[in-house]
Amino acid sequence: MLPSQPWRFFTPCLLALTLALAASQRAAGQDSPRTIRIKPTAWSSTGGDDMARLRQLAGGVGWEFEPNAQTTAGLKQIGINRIRCINVDPLTGTFDAQGRFVANAMPNDRLVAHLATCREIGAQPHIILATGLHPDLVLKAADLKTKEPSLLGMVHQTTFGPTDWGKFRSYCQAYFEYVILTQGFSGACFEVANEPDAGGGLIEQPPPTGPGSRRAFEAYFKLYRNVAQAAVEFEQAHPGTKVTLGGPATTWAFTFAFGDFNWQEAFLREVRNQQVKLDFIGLHFYGNLTPLTGAGAIYPSFAGMTRLTRGWRDTYTPGVPIWLTEWGPTYNTSLDPCSLPNANHVGAAWTAAFLNQMLIEGIDRAIFLVTTDLRQENQGQGQDIWGWPALFTNPTVHGTHPKPPYHVFTMLSRMAPQRVEAMNPGGTVGCLASRDAVTGRLTVLLWNFGYRIDEFGPGTELAKTESVMLRVVEDEQLLRGRVKISRTLVSQTVSNAYDLFVKGQPIDQRAELQVVDQAVFRPVDGALHYGFALPPSSVSLVELTPE
Repeated sequence: MLPSQPWRFFTPCLLALTLALAASQRAAGQDSPRTIRIKPTAWSSTGGDDMARLRQLAGGVGWEFEPNAQTTAGLKQIGINRIRCINVDPLTGTFDAQGRFVANAMPNDRLVAHLATCREIGAQPHIILATGLHPDLVLKAADLKTKEPSLLGMVHQTTFGPTDWGKFRSYCQAYFEYVILTQGFSGACFEVANEPDAGGGLIEQPPPTGPGSRRAFEAYFKLYRNVAQAAVEFEQAHPGTKVTLGGPATTWAFTFAFGDFNWQEAFLREVRNQQVKLDFIGLHFYGNLTPLTGAGAIYPSFAGMTRLTRGWRDTYTPGVPIWLTEWGPTYNTSLDPCSLPNANHVGAAWTAAFLNQMLIEGIDRAIFLVTTDLRQENQGQGQDIWGWPALFTNPTVHGTHPKPPYHVFTMLSRMAPQRVEAMNPGGTVGCLASRDAVTGRLTVLLWNFGYRIDEFGPGTELAKTESVMLRVVEDEQLLRGRVKISRTLVSQTVSNAYDLFVKGQPIDQRAELQVVDQAVFRPVDGALHYGFALPPSSVSLVELTPE
């Protein structure tokens, strides 16, 4: 961390200077400060504990690529409580003469590594099932009734199956047994397949299905129904043990505009009609698809899709929670301009705005895509692919450094436990305030997000620097004497590893979350005022502590 500024003591005279600075900004043509009045009154947008829900929304991440002890420590520091484990299928093992699957002592190296990290940081695994098949369940050319050359060729190039649904259910039960009972992860969750609406589901027979097609949906639902049956049978065989199971793990937005029908409605309807086990609705969303609110060009906005899905949930499967089991600023994962929000301050500002929008829309849990960037070889040298929605740089290229979105998770983990009333500042500025009733500590998370993230090209910055004035009132505990104020910032030039990289500078402690202001204030006329500038696509955490 850069040396922080020394503590400044703000008297009423210095406060007047701060207000005069705001006046000079107005004279220069800038807007007047956006005043945010904060009161100690408890407040909630969900009807429950907003801060606990926010920590759940920021509590999950996928486990890739090349994580190490530093990334593990970083995940623990921000309170990650769930790790998404993908490509940990199949287990190694054999089917006995009765078709019962018996797993080996070390079923899968990747799964073992994932579970070890979960255990180290106190997290539960979120396991993606049916992304692969045990060799004994894979369709072989000899299994085809037809000898049509094109279909035989497909069997050699693509995995089809399972060929025996009874054995497949036994395999799933062995998976549940290994994770829940043998490894002791009683809170583990299982999700069936990965984006089957976009070609990520298993198909029994060739030819492959088209994205969003009815045939793809029918194949997926059969797959899900068999996993669900296996889960129910496992629970019946192990009283008191629960298998938490969900789907459909779709790209979600795709069938709002393409495909034969909307998969979300069809899936929930069939779950109801066929009385199939469903413990959570798993969906994926990325910020380059459509705006968070308002109208989208191709798809409805995030808010619009959520409200429609929530309506179908309430109609067909009332009470089942909605989880976003993949999310990030953009689904692009390259070094192209369209991927850069995953690398820089824009992604941080979007992350803050999105966490707030998920809270508003009633999302129950969420899992950020991945822990670390992918590494690729380029002319014999390792190259960090910055465009991944990842919390850290690739450890083997630049070393383990936090990317800007990670800092938002850090800020949220530092916030006080009880949400309190904070006036909506309007424009592109958003905020959340929380308070600790025991210590009187007040925290305010602010973001300035107006960037238009494009699906296929460089985006457009629509926000401008905003002057912000926090005005704390009616807080007897905080306002009875001097108040220490500390502010951290993520912006284009602060707490931004990618900015250092593009400038050709070493990625060092400057990539860590930077303290940009520290001061001591006294309340004036029963209120505390603190003003500062919030750059476009930036996030700040203000911490106010009574002395």
